Amino acid sequence: MHQKITSLSQLINLLENSTKDEYKSIGARIEIPLEEFVPYLHWYEEHYTRNCIIRKENFELILLCWEPHQITPVHCHGGEECWVYIVNGKINESHYHMESGKLKELKTETLLEGSKSFMSDDMGYHSLNNVYPTRAISLHLYMDPIDHCSVYDKSTFEFIPRSLTYHSYEGILEETFV
Repeated sequence: MHQKITSLSQLINLLENSTKDEYKSIGARIEIPLEEFVPYLHWYEEHYTRNCIIRKENFELILLCWEPHQITPVHCHGGEECWVYIVNGKINESHYHMESGKLKELKTETLLEGSKSFMSDDMGYHSLNNVYPTRAISLHLYMDPIDHCSVYDKSTFEFIPRSLTYHSYEGILEETFV
């Protein structure tokens, strides 16, 4: 049995020295405490934040910081695979698929602190939602950096392309968001 991953430096070292095929087993072993993420915590009342911890050719680690009741749109992952680890709080994850041209919800589950979830485009679409009255923090390990995805537009009932940005990079707030 593989050892638990209990620090960011340990996780990054493993990712940098592993193949993409090994990332799934690495993602399943993450048990990093909140204290490790303090330099990357940035919050906005208007929307959740995407805080890039590290970006390499084969992976990226993004910390999402959620105020109460913030939600992602229903989205794909631009062909990339993603592990989600709930660092703090709890998040609802809803899974969807298209059926006869309509978006249909398959299931919703609550991810508690310490929970892990895996998502890829062949599983459909998903949305994450902090429906709870407290902040939440989730770590996202993308198996390749993800710059674009498609999000569901409720007004047109279609998926539209969206470019993704960071609110901070390696702990430093991006100038355009300050």
